[in-house]
Formats: sequence, structure tokens, C-alpha cells
Amino acid sequence: MTTTKVQSATSENEGEYANSPVAALDEENPLSDREMDVARLLTTGATNAEIARELVISPHTVKVHLRNIFEKLQVNSRTEASMVLIQRNWLAIPGVAVAPAPSATAAASTQPPDPAPLAHLAMRPVTWQIYYLVAILTLALMALVLPNLRIQSAAMPQLLSDSQSTILGQPIPISQPRWEPRTPLAMSRSRLAVVRVDDQLYALGGETTDRHTVANVDAYDLQVNVWRSREPMPLSLANLAAAPLGQHIYVAGGSTEATENGTELISDQFWVYDIATDSWSQIGKLPYPLAGAELLAVDNALYLIGGWDGQAAQREVWRYSPPAEGAPAADTDSSTGLAEWALITRMPTARAFFGAVYAKEEIYVIGGYDGQQEEQRADAYMLSTNTWRELPPLPTARGGLRLVYDGLDIVALGGGWTHSLDTNERLDLNTNVWSNFPSPLPGEWRNFGAAEYRGRIYLLGGWSGDYLDIHLQYQSSFSLLLPVIKND
Repeated sequence: MTTTKVQSATSENEGEYANSPVAALDEENPLSDREMDVARLLTTGATNAEIARELVISPHTVKVHLRNIFEKLQVNSRTEASMVLIQRNWLAIPGVAVAPAPSATAAASTQPPDPAPLAHLAMRPVTWQIYYLVAILTLALMALVLPNLRIQSAAMPQLLSDSQSTILGQPIPISQPRWEPRTPLAMSRSRLAVVRVDDQLYALGGETTDRHTVANVDAYDLQVNVWRSREPMPLSLANLAAAPLGQHIYVAGGSTEATENGTELISDQFWVYDIATDSWSQIGKLPYPLAGAELLAVDNALYLIGGWDGQAAQREVWRYSPPAEGAPAADTDSSTGLAEWALITRMPTARAFFGAVYAKEEIYVIGGYDGQQEEQRADAYMLSTNTWRELPPLPTARGGLRLVYDGLDIVALGGGWTHSLDTNERLDLNTNVWSNFPSPLPGEWRNFGAAEYRGRIYLLGGWSGDYLDIHLQYQSSFSLLLPVIKND
């Protein structure tokens, strides 16, 4: 090892450094002779091993000396220790002179000269800067475009099926006030239709865990809490629209399971189920094939609203008036085979997989999917005046939701096609104000069936990380019976 010789310095010049920052330390050298020996070698840049070898001591002893030196000099590193020793003149290195610190007056009066101005430089980026700028612009453009592409590419294949969704397993409902479990469906399925006739719930069709559409029809007795099988539909259908009218259930459109090339077929068939005879009949056809539409019964007519025709969302509202009760099966145009549908209006925007319900002489159409994104829009159609009015939008966009009227408010349930939802929404028809209440299945819960009976809402099946057989009851409103007081 090459060792630079250093000498102890006298303290006769220490007064010159009284104004130095390091002068705050005691002016008397606090280090012992052995610590000074270590310090001399420290200022040469020697390692702990080299210091130990030079002084014939152990590396551990060197560490102890260094710790003591740092503590006495109030420093944290070897470099700081060397600077303090040299500035205090406790160590001197031949050929290295330490200039005295200028006085405060001299420092304040001495101003450095202004630097010479730089020559004008032409703004010519070098090659790497050009490449860097192009890369940044490309990434920024991708950040703007890719989210939309991702939503469209992810949502479009799932528009008629949940089979391409990531399966996370059956969720466990969270206990929430007013929510109660009922007897589950006989099979897990989503994209089914649920209607109520008297005290019976009917679950029709849907898509099952084996990724097939089914024709099953199951009836649930609300009084005895039991499911019973009924005559299956003539076709296996998912995304169908259904509505009860009298003692009949009408089914419009829907989609079948994917063919070998991966394409779902959309139906234009129009069927009716006779509850008394447990039988199905074909009425005719729809104006065009539709899936994800809504079918509502108002007075003695049926209203077919919106839907997806395989290419785009639709906005037409069609009306069909069945024949008198007792003869619902054959009201068609003999020349075309079509049921007698009349186009009565168009929604303000095209949409499918929305919620629709009739309440207080108006048809409410809320949420849905327009082919690119979930909707927040809410509208109401007044039948008597054939006019639309726009309502306050949903607080959160929802597609694949269900809409129920509980006798007081409009209740929007479920959704979450492209984002998570933790609540359901309630629209007060008197104030037109939305409020929310917690969902027992936070995240996504869409394409289930729902129906109302005496202030209770029943939700069946759907998709929430998997195909569901769930059947939950929500106490939406309460009836209070007051005694009648007669004054004799």
C-alpha cells in the first residue's frame, strides 16, 4: 500500500477559521493519539483493512476508532471527518492548502462578475431527441385510444353471452337490511326473463353454466316457497323479452346459443304461453329479430321497446294488441305471417339491455347499453300524449339492469357491464330525485330476472363472476294497516 505522509499541524492559525461552519466544534482536538493515527490514514482514502494492516490492529478495532472519531467530530462519514480535520488544521497534507474563510464584510462586498452571454444556438434537436419525442407522442395517443378499444372489444363479444366473461366462482351474498334469501333456481342461469302472474313467479329461458341456452320454464309459488317445472318454450332462448297479460305470458325475440363459427342467432319469433293449459303457441313474428329488448303489458296491449338486432341498438317502440281473452294464438297477417305490430314512437336514443317499467301512465326507460358504452340516461313516455320527457340521469351508468315499480318508486337494480357497482338506485317519482341503497352482491350483477309482489322485489339468477342460481327478496316498501275509527 502506498501511504501519503501527513503531519500534525499546530494550532497557531486556528483563529483564522473562527467564522467557518466547522468552527462550532471545540477548538481543542478531541481525538486521542491512536484515533489521530487512524485519522491520518483515513484522509488518504485507506480502507478499514488497510488501516488495520498499517497499524497492526484488527479491523474491528478500526471500526471502533472510526465510530469514536465520527462521534467526537459530530460527522457521519469518512469524507466529512477528513474535511473537519483538515479545516481545523489538526491534519495537514503536503501540497494541500486550505484557504481562510472570508470575513462577512468581504463576502458581502465582493460580487462575482456577470458571466459572458452564451452564443445564440440554433434549435436543432439531435436524433435521439426526435425518437424520444415520437415515442412519447405514440404512447400518449395509445393511452387515449386503447381504453375505448378495450371496452368495445371486451363488451361486444359478450353482448349476447356471458360465456367469455372471466369466471371467478359463485359469490357469497353480503347480509344487508331488507334482503332475504329464498329458494334458489333449479339451475344457475343468466339472461333469463322473470314475470309474475298472481302469486306465481315464472323464470323463462336463459344461458346456463355449460354455455348453452335453455327452454326451461319454472314456476315459483310465493305462498309455499316451492319451484315447479312447466312446459318448456318451443325454442331455447336467452336475452328474451317477456310480459304477462291476463293468464298468458308473451315472449318476444331472444338469442340462441352460438353456432360452430361462434355467432349467436337472434330470434324474430313471438310466442304466447297459456297458464291454464300449460301450452305454447306461436303468434307470428316481430318486425325484425331482437335480443335484449323490453316487453311491457299496459292495459290490453303489449309494447316492444328497443333491443339489439345483431348489428346495432334500436330505438323503435312497437305496439301489439292481442285478440280478446280466450283466443290469443292467431292474430297475424295471413300474407306475411307477421303479428300486427304498429310503430307508435321512437326513444330519444337507441339502446338495448336497459330497464323498462310502466308506472303512473308512463313508460320509464332507464340505463342500458348503446353498443359502445353503458347508459345513464333516463326517459319517460306518456302514452296519452305520445310524448317523451327526459328524467334526471342515473347516478351511475348501468347496462344489463332490471327496473321495477314497487308502488311508490322506480327501483333500478344491478348492472355493471364494464365497471363495478356496489349499490342499487331508487327514483322518487314525486321529487324526481335518485337515492341509493346497498347491493348484497357488490361488483357486477347483471342480466338477472326481477319481479315485484306486494312491496317485495324478487331477483333471480344473473351473472356475478359466474352463472347464478341465486334467489333474493328485497323488502322495497311497507304497508301499514290503520284501524278504522267510527264515530257513532
